[in-house]
Amino acid sequence: MVEHDIKKALKLSIIEGAGASVFLILIQGFIFTKIALEFGVDELLLGFLMGIQLLSQVFQIFVPAIINRLNKRKPFVLFFIAVSRAFWPLLLVMSIVGWVNQELFISIVSLSFIFGAFAGNAWTSWMRDLIPDNKMGSFFGLRNLINTVVSLIFTWIFSRILENSPDIHGVRWVILIGFICAVWSLFFLSRQYEPPLKDTQSGNFFKYIISDRNNIRLMVFGAFWNFAILFTAPFFSFHQIENLEMSFSFLGYLSITFSGVMILTVIFWGKLADRIGHKNVLRIGVSLASAVSIMWFFMTPQTLHVLMWVDSFLAGTAWSAINLSIFTLPLIIGGKSAGLIYGFFSAFNGVFGFLGSILGGIAAKYLSDFSFKFAEMDMNGLQIMFLAGGLMRISSLYFLNKIQVTGHIRLRTVLGQRVVDINRRLSRDLFEPIPRYMYMKSLEVVAPKKAQRIKNERSLL
Repeated sequence: MVEHDIKKALKLSIIEGAGASVFLILIQGFIFTKIALEFGVDELLLGFLMGIQLLSQVFQIFVPAIINRLNKRKPFVLFFIAVSRAFWPLLLVMSIVGWVNQELFISIVSLSFIFGAFAGNAWTSWMRDLIPDNKMGSFFGLRNLINTVVSLIFTWIFSRILENSPDIHGVRWVILIGFICAVWSLFFLSRQYEPPLKDTQSGNFFKYIISDRNNIRLMVFGAFWNFAILFTAPFFSFHQIENLEMSFSFLGYLSITFSGVMILTVIFWGKLADRIGHKNVLRIGVSLASAVSIMWFFMTPQTLHVLMWVDSFLAGTAWSAINLSIFTLPLIIGGKSAGLIYGFFSAFNGVFGFLGSILGGIAAKYLSDFSFKFAEMDMNGLQIMFLAGGLMRISSLYFLNKIQVTGHIRLRTVLGQRVVDINRRLSRDLFEPIPRYMYMKSLEVVAPKKAQRIKNERSLL
């Protein structure tokens, strides 16, 4: 019976994730940027909001203690997700009655982020107990694939709505559809089986974390990576809308391409992660994402029609790897204490991501009005930030490489083995026939009967 419940829960999790992925479109990318701009948010406050989204994860460090007392995660997760999503209809009411101002918008969205963050750690622990270790990469690869397909469809729908109604009216429809899908997601989550709690911990949680140097390495990597990401993340879409003046149709097509690439690569990354390790997949993703940010230094009105498509392909490949492996890596390292490890990992990410967004917001506030020429291209000051952000991203590999993950093949070993296999294949297919041919010719001269016998034997194979 338990096995049946687990299989059903995993199926429901995939359906639930599809609804949640539509709601998540509202709080990321150019859709969130458009919503924020309609409520009067500027560059500094946009960075602040994106930072709050991560800073709210600090509350996750308190979740393991609460869960241990309750000995259940499902009611806890349902309550905080429901409250988090219930704030969004208030934005509809605000826009209808004319309360369109940045103070109320920031307050409502921040509260939504904070309540949602409480649920994240408990949900992670829940899933950790449902999924076997050797299936984790494949399951989340499939789940992310379906989520990406759904996101692709609704991103196109939202972009068309905003293209046809590029004001507060279009934003209202986007929020309404996103909220309906959020309710759909909550319904299927409420029907999902919760296994008995395994990853219980007691005592001083912080002391437990710092007692293992590998845990500390994980926290340091997460802190540095999220600082680098949030330093620039809020301003890619801002640059597209405000400086490059791109249409929402074009943004929608780019997002669809991005999602399509994720669809094509996410299952591959999941299977590869199960084979060579989630850390190695994350290293590849981080490297590609760093190259994308550096490329944005050259994103100008003269180059955007080419580089934007390159960005969609590279970024889709990179983030499908990152989204999979940066979530599963703490679960693998944490083992039975995965919920606790993930909570502190998210907390460190949140604090340093918030710092990155604040510093990025301050820099963007001053740099966005600065323009200059570079190789006959019209440049904006934000592009300097993108270059700096890319260099910071690639530097995070130094900290990632220090994390130790047992039971996985090192990336250099995999690549080295591939080179050896290629060399062997080349030697067999290209070079071995030459001495074999010479040997047979000489054999025909000195021992013709033996040569004929060898030919007959091969003809039978």
